[in-house]
Amino acid sequence: MCAGLCVPSGDPQRREEAEHRHRELSLQAGGCDDFATLLHIFECCRSSKSPSSWCRENWIHWRAVKLAFSVEQQLREIAGKLKQLPDFPREHFDGSRTELLRRCLCAGYFANVARRSVGKSFCTMDGHGSIVYIHPSSALHDQEVQPEWLIFHDVLVTSKVYVRTVCPVRYEWVQDLLPRLHQIDAYELSSVAREEVTEDELAYWRRKEDLARQNERATSESGVKMERRNDDQSILDARTRYLERKRQRMQESGAPWKETS
Repeated sequence: MCAGLCVPSGDPQRREEAEHRHRELSLQAGGCDDFATLLHIFECCRSSKSPSSWCRENWIHWRAVKLAFSVEQQLREIAGKLKQLPDFPREHFDGSRTELLRRCLCAGYFANVARRSVGKSFCTMDGHGSIVYIHPSSALHDQEVQPEWLIFHDVLVTSKVYVRTVCPVRYEWVQDLLPRLHQIDAYELSSVAREEVTEDELAYWRRKEDLARQNERATSESGVKMERRNDDQSILDARTRYLERKRQRMQESGAPWKETS
């Protein structure tokens, strides 16, 4: 789902329209949790009469949502089998649905925990204290009151180190999970888990982002060409050319030619 949001490149008007629609979806989900926004998109799309049309109207990648549907079905099947085991652990939770979602995210993303530092910066809790910032695409980016703790989905390195798809959490939800970080070395696993990023790494990530933008631009231009090719006038012109070629072949063969409308 994290790859589901579609922001077209090239056309400023279309880009603004997509960003406006994404902000509306975020506000419908509470406006302070990117993961809750993705869950809201997932449920709205699934309950719609035509999921693919809904995605197109709301600037969502239908393929990404379709993949999320498939993964969700697989997880349901796995969970259903596990629940049949006699020693399957069961817990009772009295909190809200939003809190339950964030607690579950803490269990899965405990390695991606960050604590608020100076200003709008955050310090990762992976043992190396990397300084990161909330990406502008996040619903939490422009909020006056920044959360004390958050979890994030991925990291983007440009002139700064940004975290994307973030969610505010409480310290008591992660305090028992943080000691697990000492069992792994995130510094060795990922170069972006460090505060000091080398120039070669920055250049690599910039080239990667430039290539992604070029691919998006090429896809957009291809779609525009396809739309032009399939409009009524283009179809009429193609039919006219076909009939003209057919008439010439008939004349060359000496067969009678009868034009049809």
